[in-house]
Parts: sequence; structure tokens; C-alpha cells
Amino acid sequence: MDGTGRGKLSRQVKFTFQKNIETPCPPSLSILKDETSKKKHHRKPEIVTVDITLPLPAAMEHRMPIFIPCDQFPTNYISPTTLSILHWSKYHGRNISFYLKDIGYFSTADRSDANRCREDFRYLKRLRYNLDDVRQIKQMNIEFDLNIGSAYLNPAEPSTSLDALLWWINRHRTSLMDNKGRFTFDFVAWRGTIRKIMSSLFNNDTDWRIGVIRFRGAYFLHVFHTDTELGVEFGQTPIEKRMCYWGHKFEDYLCSETPPLFPSPKKLFSLVNLATLGVHTLLYGSEIDACTQDSVFNDENICQKSTRNHNDNKNSNTKLKKKGTFVEIKVVYAENMLDLHTTTARKYAKWWSQCFLTGIEQILLGFRDDHGFVRQIQPLLIKDIETRARTWSSSSFLGFLNEFCAFVRKTITKDYFDDEKTVYLFYFSPQEKKIKWRTTTEATYQFLPDWFTSQDFSSSEELIK
Repeated sequence: MDGTGRGKLSRQVKFTFQKNIETPCPPSLSILKDETSKKKHHRKPEIVTVDITLPLPAAMEHRMPIFIPCDQFPTNYISPTTLSILHWSKYHGRNISFYLKDIGYFSTADRSDANRCREDFRYLKRLRYNLDDVRQIKQMNIEFDLNIGSAYLNPAEPSTSLDALLWWINRHRTSLMDNKGRFTFDFVAWRGTIRKIMSSLFNNDTDWRIGVIRFRGAYFLHVFHTDTELGVEFGQTPIEKRMCYWGHKFEDYLCSETPPLFPSPKKLFSLVNLATLGVHTLLYGSEIDACTQDSVFNDENICQKSTRNHNDNKNSNTKLKKKGTFVEIKVVYAENMLDLHTTTARKYAKWWSQCFLTGIEQILLGFRDDHGFVRQIQPLLIKDIETRARTWSSSSFLGFLNEFCAFVRKTITKDYFDDEKTVYLFYFSPQEKKIKWRTTTEATYQFLPDWFTSQDFSSSEELIK
């Protein structure tokens, strides 16, 4: 197996871990029997990525995104109302309450396809290591080659479609509606959309555009990527794509004794969170990297594919975890924790918001080198990131998010079908540090599917699929 990640598919890499030895254990390769002749439709994966030269350059320049003006919101466009974004210190110290709880979960192989969602734990990964024994974790001698399989996978961002989340809402609509047929929450979104809004405090380079539909009293948020965002995503260099792959590969090493040749980033496990922010109630889906080794769940099919009959499906929402701790997984270019500038670097603010919104208390870090090898892992507590921060604060993020929610509710006062199917587009301008809006009825922006809006939400029976 060479450094590009290409190799024979008949090989499976298995690493042996040892403690308290001076040299790391080399990977031992076990040759699996070639069963190609038994499988008539067996096909090798295609090579889809470009080779890169390792090690990576010692001093890599950070590429600034090329800003492309948004045609819908030119600089001379005057919005009926605007939300100005102040310096983060102006929001600091605002006493905005935040209460969070988990109300559900689901697994999906495609966020944009409701037919590929299941209310089980099949795609939830479990860590192989005990995070409570930090000393043992730091002393382990490991050697994870994150390049293996990289030639066969080009990771992409998950779909912005709300369909998977709408599927879950539809299954549990009776517990989410009041007696007037209105939702009991105020906002619906993916966690990434909420983080995008919060990050506007420090974002000076990239704009964003979010469509909002008010349906049965709730505001549904959907991201419509701007040309600048698309340029960043599709303009990635081979090195940037490889580093993205490293993150997915690292997850497999931490959660499997025999990692697959390449990861399956489309297979996601998500929590459904319900948060109260001041006077606003937010329902959002959050992708979960893994659970801790000692997590206990009622569902016996955790991390395994399962089939369920209609009765199992109907009662699956009661099979919540008895004891479970979820963990975020990250790869960083550093030798140890001392190399991280958590007091000043604002990228750790993004880490904090990602974990805080889901109630995750720690991140498991992998320290990589220029060759894409991880030889040390160590947990990092979220509260330590927040405590050390000097250029942002948790109250500033919550204060601004609270202000944005109030701005949306003040702007949109009519329901979707009472307003001629109007979609409100909110746009963040990094140059002006303002959020503008305009309305549209174009079919391109009608993101709520008919199968969802046409449901009989007054029915007392849950839909079983």
C-alpha cells in the first residue's frame, strides 16, 4: 500500500496497539481470500482523486475565498428591513437562557431522500477506547495511516435538504402539534445552518443565503449556497480534498478494529435536539460522530443493520438511550495539545458551537503529521475551549442568534399557504456586515416537499413507513 491510498482490494489493514514501548507498532497486513469468482457482480471501486505529494509543504498558505457578488442581493439593493451585525463584544454578557434536550434520533444514507431514513442506531459508531482513562490514551503507541483508500473517495458536504428531518417530524407530528394544528416549536433547521448564522459574527469573507418558510406557525430554514460558497466547495485543491478525507478515515480507525478500505461519509446518525433560546424554541438535527465505549442503549441493533416490523417502528421513539455520551472527532496538524492556540484562534469557536448545540462535552483529537499519520490521540473538553477563549464568548454567539430569530419572526408574519407560497430569502453580506431579505415565489426555492405539506396534521394517527 503506497502513500496515495491505492492498493489491492484483497488487503485489509489491521493495526495492533501496544503500550509503553518506544517504537510504534507497524501495521500487519492480513491477506483475505479473493472471492471475486463467487460474486458475479463484484466490481472494484474506481479511482476518483488526484495523487498528491507527501509530505505536505511545511508552510502552507491559507487560501482566501474568492468573493462572487450575489445577483439577488447587489450592493445597491435596499432591503425593507436589515439586521446589522455588531462587534462580538456588544453581544457579550447578554443573559440569554439556553436549555437543551434530545427528543429523537434516526439513521440515514442520504439526507435528501426520506425513503432512506430509519429510526434506529445502525449508523451510530462506538469508540474503541475508554475516554475516562486519559493517561492510557496519551501513552498508547499508534500509527494510523489516514491515506489508505483515499484514491477511491472524494468526500462531499452533506445535502442541505431538510427531507430526512421532515421525515422524522412527520412520524412524530402528533406529539409536536398543539390542538390548533400548529407546531409547538418555532424554528426547524440542521445544526450546520444554525452554526452558519452564529459564525456571521466573525465571517468577513463568505456570504450565505438561507430560505425561510413559515408553515403551521414554525419557521423552516434551508441553505441555498451562494456562488462564493460553491466556489469554495468545488474549488478545493487535491491537498484540501485529501485533508478532508483524513478526517473521515480517522473516525473509522477510532471506531473499528478492522477499518474498511475507505469510509462511508453519507451514512449518518443524527440526534433530534430541542433547544429553548430565550423565548424561541429550536428543533434541529445534529450529526453524531460516535458514542463512548460505555454508552448503553435500549436498541439491541446499535451499530448494526436491522429490520423492523410496523409495531417496532411505531414504538421506536420510546427506545431512547439509557446512558449515552456522544463525542466529536477531529484531526489537527500538531504534535500535542500545547501546539493549539485555543485562546486566540477562532476556528475553535466553530468547534465549540458544533458541540455546544448538541450537548457534546468533549472532542477526541488526533494529532497528524505532514505525511497524514496520526501517532497520538487526546481528549479535549469543550468547557476548556470556552474558558480559554479571549476573542469570543458563548454569550456573544447566543445573544446574536437570539437577535436573528427575533428578526425572522418579526419579518415573516403570514403562513406559507396564506402568503401565496412565499419564500423569504435572508442574505448575509460580509462586506456590509448586514443581513438583508427579499421574497420570492420561484419554484427553485420551494424547498418544502409536497409529501410533507399535504399531510393531514390534524390526524391523531402517526404515519408508518
